[in-house]
Amino acid sequence: MGKDKLTQTAKELHLALELEKVKNLLEKFEASIPMLNQIAQGSKEMQEYVTGEITKYAMSIRSSKINKDELEPFFTHPYLLYKERRDKENEWHLAIPKFIDSQFGWLEKITPSYNIFLINRYADWLGELPQTLKNMVGYKDPLDVFLDGDALIGKDINKVADKYKSFIKSVEKDRLIVDKSKHFELLAALIKDGILPFIPKPVDSKELVNLRCDFELRDYQQEAWKYFLQYSNIGAFFPPSTGKTYLSIYTMTRIKGPHLVVCPSKLLVEQWIERIELYTDLKVGWWDTESQRKHVIKEFEQGRIDVIVCTYQSAIKHCHGLQFQLLTIDEVHHLPANEFSKLAVLKRIYTMGLSATPQREDQREEYIFALTGKPVGLSWDKLKHLGIIQSPTMNVWIVKNEQGRLLKLGELLQEELKTIIFCDSIELGKTVSKRFGIPHVYGNTKQRLDILKEALVSVVSRVGDEGVSLPDIKRVIEIDWLFGSRRQELQRFTRLLHGKTNDGEGHLIMTIEQYQHDHKRLFGIMDRGFKIVLHREGISEKVIENVTKPIETKSKTRSIKQPRIKSENQNIEPKVELSDSQYPLLKYAGIKKIVESLNSGQKKVILFLIDPQNQNQSFTMNQIAMSLGYKNPESLRANGLKSPLPFLVKKGYVTKTEDKFKQNFSSMI
Repeated sequence: MGKDKLTQTAKELHLALELEKVKNLLEKFEASIPMLNQIAQGSKEMQEYVTGEITKYAMSIRSSKINKDELEPFFTHPYLLYKERRDKENEWHLAIPKFIDSQFGWLEKITPSYNIFLINRYADWLGELPQTLKNMVGYKDPLDVFLDGDALIGKDINKVADKYKSFIKSVEKDRLIVDKSKHFELLAALIKDGILPFIPKPVDSKELVNLRCDFELRDYQQEAWKYFLQYSNIGAFFPPSTGKTYLSIYTMTRIKGPHLVVCPSKLLVEQWIERIELYTDLKVGWWDTESQRKHVIKEFEQGRIDVIVCTYQSAIKHCHGLQFQLLTIDEVHHLPANEFSKLAVLKRIYTMGLSATPQREDQREEYIFALTGKPVGLSWDKLKHLGIIQSPTMNVWIVKNEQGRLLKLGELLQEELKTIIFCDSIELGKTVSKRFGIPHVYGNTKQRLDILKEALVSVVSRVGDEGVSLPDIKRVIEIDWLFGSRRQELQRFTRLLHGKTNDGEGHLIMTIEQYQHDHKRLFGIMDRGFKIVLHREGISEKVIENVTKPIETKSKTRSIKQPRIKSENQNIEPKVELSDSQYPLLKYAGIKKIVESLNSGQKKVILFLIDPQNQNQSFTMNQIAMSLGYKNPESLRANGLKSPLPFLVKKGYVTKTEDKFKQNFSSMI
């Protein structure tokens, strides 16, 4: 080896050692300042040590000497609180050095040096903001304004009268009378402006009972129960595995029935039924077939059913004429979707919404609170500190290609652990099932919960994303997902929190291209304080760093192909315009990407189903064909559309119920 190369190698080794020193330094610094309100309390001795080490690092990379005087303000305020142009009145951005292990609000983006969080009133209501930070942003107690029926009341109504005048029908001495048709929109507007307008409406003591319930509530669950007794309508926003389901079951044994529980999937329906029957004497009604449904409704009307458990879709279709005492909406973050907001008008006296992830990519969080009631929450950090939830690690494996993903999956499965493999694609799920000899649980699977419990390893579609609780779960692996959805990532990873041991492990297997497009889904885990370890399978660190940078696309010269001539009996297909003004669901980048990937026939059908006038309706194949200008389904296939509906159903983009088809994108957001 030449002298120059030896010198260069020595320099690289020296730099590596210095970088390792800085890494150790930052770990020590991190341990001493775990929370924002403790950041400025480091000792003088430690500050001098940090200053010296940073100076050494600067010298090792031939930088000019660091001005120690300029480091003093950093130790006092090693963070930046600022507003972006798009931030609303009660929103701020907080940039914190990545070596400080603290999470506040919603992790929006990361830079090589900083984690940048969006903080707002929602994070404050759920107990995620320390008092120091609230003082800095000037969060004061909300205005004394409440909605009491159709009247806006409170000491501060004069301060808001002009702002909300478009919602006001008339003015009385000490109240503003709200236009009934605008009641809900006013409620959402108040919440969006940082006002909690929920007035206490105590549960009628005559409605209280004391039925069998074979468990006791924890302290924070007892607090939520007290809020329910005070307000009658609450949203319980606790992390996974902290007992939201049990809070609702307890409530059903303390409030006269009948009750209704609605869930986004049949798998969760099975789990609710199992737990209600295990811990209570409540008579549960549920159905899989039309004849079963008719029987349950008849039993319910005759007072022989205490609680009905069904999916969102079934409740919307079959429960509108029924009267309930308590309505429990599981995974309530789905509720603002246009399709599911109809659940809000079901007849009931009391409401309890449950969710571990009350965030939405469309930023419609105010509707989650408006559709449930008084928000009750406890920060994830506090529950970790109490030892109620564990801190598993997420391992992200970056591989070169699709073949590498299956090879890595095979390597992981060599260790026999209770495992769920999440796979959105039904086709890929079946491939994995056949290759590794494991059961595949998806939309058409019967007795899903039993299969997941009995199998050591199973591959599961999106039906297992939320709420599934397996006490013996040890490992979660993801091989296919919904693009950059942070909520889906957090929901899947936190299935591990339901395990009884604290050594659960998560694995996400991605190609370099997938990491480039979908790495933001990891933010959902990071902003809850979970550790992420990146594994590069034969891929350089430089490549990993570059994938998050914008990619410049270069135009390429392409040969012009001879246009295809269609026969006279075929219609010339016009180019389909994918406009989110015409199709509002396309404003979600993930949905638009799916639609763009479809062929012309599939695209034509899906655009018909997501048209605003059609997106909440179901159609037979014949109705779809005629609406698209064909005489019958056979004509549709004859014109080159190759039977698109089975493909769309297989992919999960469309649902099929009793020979009727409906778009399924609304349930994904």
